[in-house]
Amino acid sequence: MYLGGMKSMAIKELLDRETALKEICSELNNSLKLKPTLIKIIRRLKDLTSIEAISIRLHEEGDYPYYVYDGFPKSFIKKESSLCAKDNYGRRIKDNDNNYLLECMCGNIIRGRTDPKLEFFTEGGSFWSNNTSKLLSTTTEDDRQSRTRNYCNSCGYESVALIPIKHKNEIIGLIQLNDFRTGLFTIELIEYIEMIGKQIGITIQTSIIYEQLLETYNEIKQLKRAFPRCFKCGKIRDDEGYWQEVEEYMKKIIKLDYSHGLCPTCYQELVAEKSLSKLKS
Repeated sequence: MYLGGMKSMAIKELLDRETALKEICSELNNSLKLKPTLIKIIRRLKDLTSIEAISIRLHEEGDYPYYVYDGFPKSFIKKESSLCAKDNYGRRIKDNDNNYLLECMCGNIIRGRTDPKLEFFTEGGSFWSNNTSKLLSTTTEDDRQSRTRNYCNSCGYESVALIPIKHKNEIIGLIQLNDFRTGLFTIELIEYIEMIGKQIGITIQTSIIYEQLLETYNEIKQLKRAFPRCFKCGKIRDDEGYWQEVEEYMKKIIKLDYSHGLCPTCYQELVAEKSLSKLKS
């Protein structure tokens, strides 16, 4: 009877995960507003896994700060948001590939510094531990692939998982799951969330393309509208009432920069002018 009950629970858990995966994929495929969509996703994952705190880190100017989170204290998010290593002057350090050096286990996952031969890494490039205190006492920094800050453990989080968000072969962020309790993860659950990480990666790239297209559309719309221009000097009046050279106006509206040269006609005219000037002198 007990075994039958356990089997029924396992089947129900699998069915719940399958249903949740379909719902998450549908949500990701049918929304172009990234942040609200990802907030829904982590809340859905939180309900499904009963993990206390879940977040997503995404790339921003060489760093990978928290983009959305649920269940983490704001003090934790503020302290751990940046992954960049810094020197004694507070300047970000770069690695041999000219990328910013990312610290801690989150940095390992994002930079792909994982070894699936070690039990706390997976073939999919994830990290997971059901007892971070034991992990830290039984491994070295060399085992863990880099210097780890161990802030999650010092805050009392024992079950920690870090899942890469991938687009094709590029890691563009990660999903982080933390809980004070021990023993909350299985390899099956980690691999399940890895699938979700891949779907999130596709959505992020789609959202980026959509934002770029929207920006381009707005720029074209700006250019198509009528704008006041001085018939004598050719300056353009902007929306704030200032008169600007055409070059400056274009740079402001569509971030268009200019380089200067001479067209063939003007070049010939300039040569002719100089020749005429020499003859006169």
